[in-house]
Amino acid sequence: MNLDTLNRAELYEEIAGLARDEGITDQAEWNELCDEVVDSHSEIGELSDDQNLEGLKEALHMAWAEYQRESGPESANAIAEDPTSPHV
Repeated sequence: MNLDTLNRAELYEEIAGLARDEGITDQAEWNELCDEVVDSHSEIGELSDDQNLEGLKEALHMAWAEYQRESGPESANAIAEDPTSPHV
C-alpha cells in the first residue's frame, strides 16, 4: 500500500530534526541523511517508486543552505547547556 503522503516540506522537517539531533555539521553528512530518510520512506511504502525520488533527494540536498540559515550559530548558552554535544 503506497500512501504517497510525504512531501518535500515534511521530509525536510524530519531531516532537519534528525540533523540537529545527530549534530550534522557539513553538507556531505546532510546529503547522506537525506538519502537515508528518502530511501527509508520508500522502502516502507510512504513514497512511491513512480515519484521522482532522485529529484526529491536532490531538492533536499539543496536544502542544506536553508538548514544552515535556520540553525544559525550556536550561542554560548546552548553550548553551556550541553557541553558534550558536537559544536561547529
